[in-house]
Amino acid sequence: MEGEQWPASPVRQTFIDFFTSKSHVWWPSSPVVPVDDPTLLFADAGMNQFKPVFLGAAAPDSPLVRLCRACNTQKCIRAGGKHNDVGNDMYQVYKLPTERIYATYFGGDETAGIALDTESKDIWLRLVDVFVGMMGDVFPELKENEKKIKDIIKDEEACFEKTIVKDAFVLWDTYGYPIDLTEVMAVEEGLAVDMEGFNVCMEEARQKARNARYKAGGKSIVLDANATSELRSQGLASTDDRMKFQNEEHTSVVMAIYTGSEFIASASGDEDFGLVLKSTSFYAEQGGQIYDTGSIEGSSGSFTVKNVQVFAGYVLHIGSFVESDSKPLSVGDEVKCKVDYTRRNLIAPNHTCTHMLNFSLREVLGDHIDQKGSIVLPEKLRFDFSHGKHVKLEDLERIELKVNQQIKDELEIYPDPVRVVAIGRKVEDLLADPESKETLSISTELCGGAHISNTRVAVAFAIISEEGIAKGVRRITAVTGECASQAMKLASSIDADIIDTSKLDGVALEKKIGSIKSTLDAAAIPATRKADLKVKVSELEDQIRKAKKKTTQENIQKAVKAAMDAAEAALSAGQPFCVAHVDVGLDSTALREAVIKCMNRLPTMLFSTDVASDKVVVYAGVPPEAPPNGLEVLHWLTSAIAPLKGKGGGGKNGLAQGQGNDTQGGHGGCHPDSLEEDEVIDSPDVFCGC
Repeated sequence: MEGEQWPASPVRQTFIDFFTSKSHVWWPSSPVVPVDDPTLLFADAGMNQFKPVFLGAAAPDSPLVRLCRACNTQKCIRAGGKHNDVGNDMYQVYKLPTERIYATYFGGDETAGIALDTESKDIWLRLVDVFVGMMGDVFPELKENEKKIKDIIKDEEACFEKTIVKDAFVLWDTYGYPIDLTEVMAVEEGLAVDMEGFNVCMEEARQKARNARYKAGGKSIVLDANATSELRSQGLASTDDRMKFQNEEHTSVVMAIYTGSEFIASASGDEDFGLVLKSTSFYAEQGGQIYDTGSIEGSSGSFTVKNVQVFAGYVLHIGSFVESDSKPLSVGDEVKCKVDYTRRNLIAPNHTCTHMLNFSLREVLGDHIDQKGSIVLPEKLRFDFSHGKHVKLEDLERIELKVNQQIKDELEIYPDPVRVVAIGRKVEDLLADPESKETLSISTELCGGAHISNTRVAVAFAIISEEGIAKGVRRITAVTGECASQAMKLASSIDADIIDTSKLDGVALEKKIGSIKSTLDAAAIPATRKADLKVKVSELEDQIRKAKKKTTQENIQKAVKAAMDAAEAALSAGQPFCVAHVDVGLDSTALREAVIKCMNRLPTMLFSTDVASDKVVVYAGVPPEAPPNGLEVLHWLTSAIAPLKGKGGGGKNGLAQGQGNDTQGGHGGCHPDSLEEDEVIDSPDVFCGC
C-alpha cells in the first residue's frame, strides 16, 4: 500500500508469522561462528545449521531429526562470491544503484598531510547502537554484548590494516579473510589474484587435514551420508551405546562391516576396517572426549579397536585383527567388547575436572567465559575459552585452587538419565530449587561423557599452561591424578635444586643455573609454580651478573696496576716495548683496558692464563702514531702466540687480541726463554726486547 511504512521489525515478524501459520517450527538463530561445523569459517546462510539433516548425519536423539518444516532469521556474514549473491538479486529487484552503495570513510593521505576522517569512522561505529536497537529483540545476545561488539570492531579494524598486505592464501587460511574480497581489493588496485595458485594451496591444506584426521586411529574410515543412508534402508537401527557408561565386558552382534568404500559380509587379514555392532560399551569420540580403545573378540580372533567414531547414530569401531591369518569375521557373529578400562579410568577424571575448570573460570574471570573447544585425553585435558587477554597468575592460581578444593571436598558426581552432570548435589535437588544460591554455586552441565563418581578420584589438579590460540580465545592445558601429583613433585624438586644452587658461586653457580633453566623450560609443572621458579632463577642470574660486574672491575684494577708497573719498569730499562703476565683468568676485558692505558707510552702485550681450561688470552697494543716501518700489532701478536696453538685477530686502532689452547707450550714469542739473553730484564713477570 502506498505510503505504508515497513521498518525492519514488522518485515521480519510478518515473515515469521506467515511461515509459523503454515506449520513451520520457529528455530532460533545459530551463532555466527559455527560451534560444531569445522567446514565453515562463519555462518553464511540460514541453512547452515540444518546441514546434518540433509547429510543424514544428525543423531537419532537430536531435535533436528524431528523437523519437517522450519523458519528462522539467521545471523549471517555475507562475503560475496557466486554462491552468495543474494544481495545482488535484492539490488536488482529494488532498482538500487549498486555503484552508489558503500560504507566507507577517508583513511587519510600522509603525503598530502591530510588526516583520516575520524568523524565518519565514529559515525559508522555509532551504527552499532542503531543496529542493536533494531535487532536486539530478535537477537538478544546483541544487547548483552554491546560493549564487547564495539571493542571487537575497533580491534578488528586495527588488525585488518596490518593483514591486508599478506599473501592471498595466508589471508584466507590464517586470518579468515574471504578470497572474493581479496579479489575485489586487488582489482581496485589494478592487480589480480593468482587463483590457480590459491586453489593449489587450498588442496594442499585439505590434504593435510585429511591425513591428520585419523592419524591416531589408523586408516581413515568414515561413514558418509550415503553409507548411513544405506544402513537405514536396510532397516538397521542406530547403535545402542548405553553400556558405555558401565565398566564391564559386553556381548554384542556384528551388524555391518565397512571398508571405507563399501559394506562387505565378512573380513579378515591385517587391513583396517570398521565394525558396526548392535550395541557397544565403547565410547565414540564426541563432546571433546577421546574415543575408547581395546578389543572386540569372537570366534575369528581378536580385533584391535584403534578408533571409535559415531556417524548419524551408528558407532563405527575402526581397527584390524591382531593376527593377519585370523578366521573371517562375518555379519551376524557374536562378539565381546573389551574396553581398555585402565585407559578409560584416566580419561574420566580429566573429563570431570574439565567441568570443574569451566565452572571455576566463570567464578574467577566472569560470566563472559564461553567454552570454545576441549579435548579430554588419558594424559591431560585441554580447554579453550573466550577471554580477551592472558589470565593473570594470581587468577590462574585461584582457578586451580577452586578445582583442588572441590577434589578435597570429595563431592559426589550425579549424572542423571539424560546426562545432566552435577558436581556436589543430586540433579533432583537442583531441579527443585534451580535459582537457589547453593544451586548456582556448583558445576552443572549437559554431558554424555565418562565421569568419575566422586571428585576425590581425581586426586589432584594442576594447570600446566595458559596461552592464546586465536584472537579472544585462550587455552588451558591441565593434568589430574598421578600426573598432577608428579608435576607438583617435580616442581618441588626443581625448587630444592634452586635453593641448593644458590649456595654456589662463580663458574659453578653459572653452570648449574644454565642446567636448571633447561630443565625448567621443558618441565610439565604447574604454570604458577613455573612462573615463581623462573623468578627465583632470574634472581640468581642477577646475582651472577652483579658478581661478574664486580669481578670485572676488580680484574681491571688489578690488570691496569700490573701493566702500569711493568710499563714503568720497561721504560726505566730503556726498552722499546713491554710484555707482561697478569693474573685475571680469561678476562679479556680487563686485559684490553690495561693495554689501552699503557699502549700510548710504549707497545704493550699482556697475557693471562687459566690452568683449569688450559687456555691463555693475549691482548696487544701499539700506538696508532707509531712509524709505518715500526712494530705491526697483529703480526706481533700472532707470532707471539703461535707456539700456544693460538689464533689472533684485530689490528684496528692499534689493538689485537688472541687466544691459545696450550698453556704448557710456553708463552710463545713473549716468554723470557724465547728472547735473547741481552733482551731480558730483571723481573719474573716483565720482559722486553727489540
